[in-house]
Amino acid sequence: MPRRFIRHATGIPIQLSVPNYSSESLSSYAPRCVQTNDISVGGLSCESPEAMSAGQAVEVDIWLNDPSFKTIGHVLWCKGEGAGYLVGIGFSDFATAYSVRMVEQVCHIEEYRQKVLNEEGRQLNSEEAAEEWIDKYAAEFPAYPC
Repeated sequence: MPRRFIRHATGIPIQLSVPNYSSESLSSYAPRCVQTNDISVGGLSCESPEAMSAGQAVEVDIWLNDPSFKTIGHVLWCKGEGAGYLVGIGFSDFATAYSVRMVEQVCHIEEYRQKVLNEEGRQLNSEEAAEEWIDKYAAEFPAYPC
């Protein structure tokens, strides 16, 4: 079956935790700092040192600004990879998926800012980096289907 949404490789640092529900059927998964593997309009995949159950609610916390961006997703799948696991997390509504996508774009801009500093010695503020990144790469940043 063809993929419904295009995946975009990324390495955004996030924190995963299980919301504090009264049900003990949810894992005692402690908050973990992990890296995303990829993001699509439907959700994201990330690394996890522990297995997670399909259907399990997870809180995704992305620290780019103060306050951080937090949302609830649900584990879609979990498979062993290396010494840990790769976990697919889905978001139930387009607004949340779109917000995560915007966070991804901010991460690309910050990576660009660091790249320019390391390779060219130019120090850009976030706004300057965003303007340059948009001019150079925004057309290549795939849009979501509506």
